[in-house]
Amino acid sequence: MGDYVDRGNFSVECVILMFVYKILHKNTFFMLRGNHECRHLTEHFTFKEECKHKYDLNAYESIMDTFDALPLCAIMNKQFFCVHGGISPEVRKIEDIMDIDRFHEPKTSGIMCDLLWADPMEDFGSSVDEDFEFNSVRGCSYSFSFNAALDFLARNRLLSIIRAHEAQDMGYKMHRKNDKTGFPSVITLFSAPNYLDTYNNKAAILKYENNVINIRQFNATPHPYCLPGFMNVMTWSLPFVAEKVADVLLAVFRLINDKEVEAMEAAQKEKALLLRNKIQSIGRIAALCKQMRTEREALSMIGGLSASGTELPPTLKLTEQPIAETLAKSSFEGIRKIDIQNEALPSSPLRESIPSPNSLRRYKSRDNILQKKASREKIVFHLAETPTTEEPLPEIKEDILM
Repeated sequence: MGDYVDRGNFSVECVILMFVYKILHKNTFFMLRGNHECRHLTEHFTFKEECKHKYDLNAYESIMDTFDALPLCAIMNKQFFCVHGGISPEVRKIEDIMDIDRFHEPKTSGIMCDLLWADPMEDFGSSVDEDFEFNSVRGCSYSFSFNAALDFLARNRLLSIIRAHEAQDMGYKMHRKNDKTGFPSVITLFSAPNYLDTYNNKAAILKYENNVINIRQFNATPHPYCLPGFMNVMTWSLPFVAEKVADVLLAVFRLINDKEVEAMEAAQKEKALLLRNKIQSIGRIAALCKQMRTEREALSMIGGLSASGTELPPTLKLTEQPIAETLAKSSFEGIRKIDIQNEALPSSPLRESIPSPNSLRRYKSRDNILQKKASREKIVFHLAETPTTEEPLPEIKEDILM
């Protein structure tokens, strides 16, 4: 359900694996687009740099062109509306989504933006006056209420909304149940364990079989270590080595003290003063190297909490206690607060993407592509018939890890 890239060191491997699954199981394996499957976010975060480090810009552009073609949502078993973010006030019926031209960068408003960026309200289970309100956490789109979810489900004769987009401590969250069906109106799934190597959360998947929904949790496993920002060892170690060299030079130059300088003759005294100035310069260099070394040590501790992999988030720069201690004492919600600014749409204005030659050719023949593929595959989303009221409700089983 989206967000295959960014905020980790193995996005390329992840998305290539997804593409291989799609090629091998094209009729049973479906990928939905998330808010990170776009040029704006992959440039702001780490995926573009990762592609340049491991491959080249041509590989990055090809992957971006593929992301442009990903479906935005899906209907599972005639009952479940699957989407990355949430619902939109502009969507009354499922058919409204069929009119979307999705072969471009998502904009900061509109149906496409809402499907990728919307969240349930913080007080989703409470009664509120407004069905939709501005999503201040994301800086775009909306937060939708319980009543808005019920209205959407009723109009489209669906049972529940299954979405991703928000980290969950247990890997999933069952939101308020529909009183008429007794089934959760919204289910949030999050399948990245120990998110950013700092959240210490579990992950979960949903398996639907024989009218039984099984939610299975799993924990993180160790992965290969990578230096922040995909640095090589030599570049990474320079501040550490430079700090030690500066310390040695300071120790050598400090063998000359002020009393010895006073006892020297004029010519020797001038040389000694020059030497003392050099000592002061080396001291400043040593302090700078220490600062760089401290920052790089901090970057290695915070994992993906750094958006770019090369800078500390402001929420950690302001802390008075050591970063390792801050992270160790922080709960799941505490880490979320530290990371909250990275959940929002990046502040620089979104621009329409500059299409590659391949995408330009595709855009020019889009009508033909749609006509040829419409008969054998729903490329916007896989739309099934609306469920009948006689269909039995699925049973939910939760496999909880202790």
